[in-house]
Amino acid sequence: MTSYDVTVTREDNLWVALTDNVGATDVEHFPELDVEVRDYIAGMTDADPGDFAIRWRYEVNGRDVTDVLTRFMAAERELRDVMAEEAAKAAERDAARLDAILAVRSAGLSQRVAADVVGLSHQRVHQLVSSQPKLLPASGQNKLA
Repeated sequence: MTSYDVTVTREDNLWVALTDNVGATDVEHFPELDVEVRDYIAGMTDADPGDFAIRWRYEVNGRDVTDVLTRFMAAERELRDVMAEEAAKAAERDAARLDAILAVRSAGLSQRVAADVVGLSHQRVHQLVSSQPKLLPASGQNKLA
């Protein structure tokens, strides 16, 4: 796989990315660098952005900050991944909680008891139950509770 060395500096309120043997491009915001530089290299070399690797070097006022920024970006990616997993788990939990509320309610328990089962206030259980559409038995039309 082809590799490109890219040195990023800060000049005139822009992040300037100099790619060895290709050229330079700039962006206003640091998070835009990866996509923009990949697109730039791809356009200049007629390659697909996924067909090459980039070795990044970050310099600020002549000082190499590559290790620190690389560590930060890796931690940021990891945190985003964890947060996405947690959001998915929370959505699964919310669906299971609603199913539990509806099951105990349809079995004849009160909203207060259902709230006790799932650890919510009876007001919140009322909101969740009320937000569910109810089917009319004969017509099949939806009616909001």
